Amino acid sequence: MASTDPLYTIVLAGGKGSRMRSLDRHKVCFEVAGVPAIVRAIDIYNLLGVTKNVVVVGEMAGQVVETVGRRFGNVVFAYQPEALGTGDAARCGLRALSEVDDNARILVIAGDKIIEGATLSRFLDHADRTGGDLTLLVSPAGLASEGSGRVLFRPDGRPLGIVEASDIRVLACRNALRKALAAEPDETIARAKVEEAIAQHLGPGGSWSTVLGFSKKSGPSNEERRATFRRDEWLARLEDLPHELRLAPDVPPIAAADAARSQFVNESIYLIRKGALRYGLDQMTTANAQGEEYLTDAVGAVMIGTDGERGTRYQSSFLATERPGEIMSFNNPEELLVIEDRFRGQRAHALDDLSDRLGESRYRTAEEWLSLFPEPPELAPSTDEALRSYYGDDPVLIADRRRHYRRTLLRFRDAFGGDRRVIVVRSPGRINILGRHIDWQGGHCNLMAVDQEAIVVASPRTDDMVEIRNVRPDQFPDASIALAKLVSQLDWDDWMSCVNGQELQRRLRRSAGDWSLYFEAAMLRLQMEFRHQRLVGMDVAIDSNIPMAAGMSSSSALVVAAAEAAVALNGLDLAPRQFVNFCGEGEWFVGTRGGSADHAAMKFGSKGMVSHVKFHEFELLERVRFPTTHRMVVCNSFVLAKKAAGAKAVFNARVASYLLGVALVRQKFPHLAPLIRFVRDIQPDSLGIPASRIYEVLLELPESISAAEARRLFIDEAETWSNLAPYLTGHDAQEEYPVRGVVLYGISECARAREAVSCLRTGDMRAFGALMNHSHQGERRFLVADDLSVEPHHSDVSDAYLHALIADLESGDETRAERARLANQPGAYRCSTREVDALVDIACRTPGVLGAQIAGAGLGGCAMVLAEEAAVPELTARLNEHFYRRQGLPSGVYVCTPAAGSRVVAIES
Repeated sequence: MASTDPLYTIVLAGGKGSRMRSLDRHKVCFEVAGVPAIVRAIDIYNLLGVTKNVVVVGEMAGQVVETVGRRFGNVVFAYQPEALGTGDAARCGLRALSEVDDNARILVIAGDKIIEGATLSRFLDHADRTGGDLTLLVSPAGLASEGSGRVLFRPDGRPLGIVEASDIRVLACRNALRKALAAEPDETIARAKVEEAIAQHLGPGGSWSTVLGFSKKSGPSNEERRATFRRDEWLARLEDLPHELRLAPDVPPIAAADAARSQFVNESIYLIRKGALRYGLDQMTTANAQGEEYLTDAVGAVMIGTDGERGTRYQSSFLATERPGEIMSFNNPEELLVIEDRFRGQRAHALDDLSDRLGESRYRTAEEWLSLFPEPPELAPSTDEALRSYYGDDPVLIADRRRHYRRTLLRFRDAFGGDRRVIVVRSPGRINILGRHIDWQGGHCNLMAVDQEAIVVASPRTDDMVEIRNVRPDQFPDASIALAKLVSQLDWDDWMSCVNGQELQRRLRRSAGDWSLYFEAAMLRLQMEFRHQRLVGMDVAIDSNIPMAAGMSSSSALVVAAAEAAVALNGLDLAPRQFVNFCGEGEWFVGTRGGSADHAAMKFGSKGMVSHVKFHEFELLERVRFPTTHRMVVCNSFVLAKKAAGAKAVFNARVASYLLGVALVRQKFPHLAPLIRFVRDIQPDSLGIPASRIYEVLLELPESISAAEARRLFIDEAETWSNLAPYLTGHDAQEEYPVRGVVLYGISECARAREAVSCLRTGDMRAFGALMNHSHQGERRFLVADDLSVEPHHSDVSDAYLHALIADLESGDETRAERARLANQPGAYRCSTREVDALVDIACRTPGVLGAQIAGAGLGGCAMVLAEEAAVPELTARLNEHFYRRQGLPSGVYVCTPAAGSRVVAIES
């Protein structure tokens, strides 16, 4: 189980790293595959949910601050005035976390560590499972350098301590020197002979003072300067110095040779509770080979220490790496080159894998793609064959689609170059022909992907940047997204924390209506799910002919297109059902709280078919052919509904009404509560009650409720209030939420959506049209004549109305009972507009029209009309005459063709 305790880092970047042989560049600022080492590291930490990174700086602090600070928003810096060791550096870092709870988890790590995200994720998961105070990341001795410290263990396998390699060598040297002196026949020993013996163990320049226990700070004494000395004096001196490792009172001493044979080496990567780290730092000394405060001593103290407050021993564990290259670091330019070579090999392998995985039919240069979409009238048989599999056989439609693909490819070539290898993604618009506003409440939907679509041309980058260019730059300016920077600025514990966080709310206020937010939404939701893998950036060109803010989900098409491109270029293993859910959740990033019906329609669309789906859990139940004798006609009102800018408050008020309604039903009918999670569950068959009982349940709901009253009712129900609070807090306490009408609409729409698929199966399109009309009555706000004169309309949801329905159902009269069926009740969702109501009413007075309703979420956008094929010309003429020309608008009538779902385009050469 993942820990809920916050995660911090202390990144040690105080030392200059003189062995890198650079006078003007700090070690952690050297680039690895084009990215500074410390930036690459913090990218990964942030993806794994770090709240704050503390970077300890010392030498060349300004350069480190500039390199890191301009990239990340969740970094603070701690200054280490003197290079007194890694332990002192960690102490400086801990001061920057003085306000943090002692139970907080801190990842302590060197700034030059290059660690795979999957390895670090596995390490954190292991620490969460074991639940201790300290976890070490170690490597088998055969996978690490000889200079790495050794990890020692108790007989029961628990970590006991860490011994630096230099200290092991010093102890081994003392033991060897003692044996050599004891065997020496001469009483007087030449200094040169001892220095030679020390060099055999410690290398040239090995410290005479350290081995023989002289103070390094006071300088060499006269005794040390002598050319000769007495053997027995120095044997006595060596006997007084430590020659074994004593790590804990309850553990026997450990010989240096045994320590050197330890199976695991320390990688200097620790996950430790703040209280345990503070305890360990307080126990450090400078009694070691370097005369510094070692972080390993602090860690060792925790392994054998006792938590004063709990009175119990600190709990320690470890996780071992499994293969070379999971953790890398460098101390000199040569080692850096080895790492660079490894990364270059990984990138080359990744690109080769991309070519192999996608194949030449999907992944080729932009110029090669352009040759498949030539200028008219040149023929392109293989292209037309592929497009017919998406759109059908209409040659006019195929020619139009070819032009749009070519235009997008040209935009990419002009912006990024024709020699770049690219994929081409299509993401269709959608219409939900029955089942509106109920997807996120677990209802059924009947979805049709249409031939209006977004087209994306995308090429992978080696960094995390996403550069976006639109074919209409005058309307949609160029956009750049820095994924790592975004991650560092947002709450990253989980997706709900991210979308509800204050930083995102500030960002949305600054960027209201920015079209690139939808691309960010998809990328961030996928990065959250695949946080062990840093997603590659991409260069992108986009075109779309889906009417904006018109109820055909132009914004959702961008989310789906971005997700399709990211999944393909990163090789993400994602089932279609997960893809749909992540796209729906991703769109929460722009501030709305809808479901996944739009994205399901786009992903599961099929040429000539309607997809019947359900939600929670998502399932494609069946595909049903849409009859060729009828047409679904979309009519644009040209009234925009911009969810990302202003209208989202109204949408979210309806969402809150659903949530309040379900919570009230569960509260008032506790015996039914275990059966009810969503509005879709308030059905006769789900609850095992007669239909009349549903209306009795609705009688217990208020027609409306204020935010203040809702708070009073549910503030003490923690789980319920946590769901309601995001929609109610920050609003006027007296704001009213139309609970009863919205819930009645949702219950009846769930019934209509299930009946609709039966109508399609049997070809009863007249019954289907009647369901559309009932659905729109629940959205309606006006009755509109052909001359566009209007009368206000209010759907009745009063007590008297509900009592009348109960009486009808219990009357025994078939006509009255039919009228009172749930599927025939409009409810009162009321998200239509005068213009959409006008389109619906003008259409419904046209012979051959069977039904009409609003399309999409409402508050503008389009109407959709079900018409017999022969009626389409007259329908178009009447709409043009009575609506469009009367208002000086261009015709907004589209005859929709059921098209294939979103995908990476494949065309054989």
